[in-house]
Amino acid sequence: MSVFGEHLRDLIDSNEINVYALAKSTGLERTAIHKIISGKRMPSDDYVYKLADAMPLSPEERRELLESYNISKVGELKYKQRIQVKNLIEIMAYIENGTDLPVAATSETATSLNEHNFTVTGNFAVNNLVKSVMDEAAAGKGTQGLDFVIPESYQFFYNELLDHYIRCPALRIRHIVAFSKKIDFQNNTNRNLDMLSHVLPFAFAPGMVYHPYYYYRTSGDAELTNAAPYFILTSANRLVLINKEITKAAYIRDANIVAMYRDSFSAMLGSAKPLIKYLGSIVELLNHCIDNDVGDAGEPYHWIEPEPCIGPMATEEIVDAHLSRDVPNRDDLFALICKHYGFLRENQLRNINVCTTDGLRRIIDSGYIYNIPVDIMKPLSRETIKDMLVELRGRIADNKVKVLFTDPSKITVPSKTLLNINKKTGINFMMHDSASGSDYRAVCLSEESINEAFTDFVESIEESGFVYSENDSLAVLDDEINTL
Repeated sequence: MSVFGEHLRDLIDSNEINVYALAKSTGLERTAIHKIISGKRMPSDDYVYKLADAMPLSPEERRELLESYNISKVGELKYKQRIQVKNLIEIMAYIENGTDLPVAATSETATSLNEHNFTVTGNFAVNNLVKSVMDEAAAGKGTQGLDFVIPESYQFFYNELLDHYIRCPALRIRHIVAFSKKIDFQNNTNRNLDMLSHVLPFAFAPGMVYHPYYYYRTSGDAELTNAAPYFILTSANRLVLINKEITKAAYIRDANIVAMYRDSFSAMLGSAKPLIKYLGSIVELLNHCIDNDVGDAGEPYHWIEPEPCIGPMATEEIVDAHLSRDVPNRDDLFALICKHYGFLRENQLRNINVCTTDGLRRIIDSGYIYNIPVDIMKPLSRETIKDMLVELRGRIADNKVKVLFTDPSKITVPSKTLLNINKKTGINFMMHDSASGSDYRAVCLSEESINEAFTDFVESIEESGFVYSENDSLAVLDDEINTL
């Protein structure tokens, strides 16, 4: 029996629904419903919605029925990965404003640190110790830093660290992430995506002195100590050892032990790879995109962004007319913009562009193409915007790109951050604060399993119900073109 079939049977039994009456009210065959319940048949989307509409279900029961159907279609692991990616995209909506980041409140009281080594027992005591060490590190003079190996499951640590990083953006953080090439099938979860949810807020925080590194854990890897596989090192030569269950910790000031762990951390850095690459200017970003364009022309690019991607419709004449005359190195920047847009315009692959209806209206009202900073561009006229949208409409009709508008009630797309996703080259998280013009940052990530999860999410997003259908999205675009 499938997950969906079992769930459907339970709902029919609990609501005392007559299968014959259900079949008659939906126009479906009674035998077909019995085959679905027994797991011998997987229904179509339309079939499932007919069943859900015909049954006296509460909103929560309906949601659970549709969820069980999606799990049965793709498997629990892939379904949960898609939810994880959706949650990560919505995290971007919170962190795009820099300091306006969601940090969980805590009622922990800091432990008083002393000049001696000591141990603590219990989760509450471990949290107190961790908080105290962070307070000490952030309050120190000179170079302030934390090096650590901490699992993604220790939520308190990351909440506290983010709070300290926001208040002390000069705090230098080096973080070694243990990724897994094998997914945890027992729990149907992707721990690599879980860890990314912790990495992204730091990557976009104002300090930009956060440096995560990653390596792939194997079954043969030896921990530094069996008793305390996790640890925190501070620039003040303090060490906190934490056991795997986060129930015991040791605070160590012994110089020899601290030095041993510092050497071990350095050795781990030597075999790890940088998880993210920072890009701090439009020139850096364009060069990065062009390198990807040339190197991986065989793979489609997908975008999740506030506004539909009309940059490829910007001809050399349009760019030249609207690129500021007094921008530094104008000729080089002009060439880079045209080269990048030219590649995207000529690319025959069926890229997917997920955007918002508000973003479409914002382009029309402001006249600005999203990913070119407003401090170097003049706004486009409504006539030019209309011509570019009409050309975009033609590319959609020719199957060169698929544009899908989001349903705001089902997925929150960031209003200032663009995600460019390529299966081979990775994910680029690009943030541009149009209010300040020059505040432009990008974080590039190329871990394979994360890329695959994001790519799968975009390529399956239409069937997920998170966006309008292709036809409905086209109608949204047509309505705006007709009003111009």
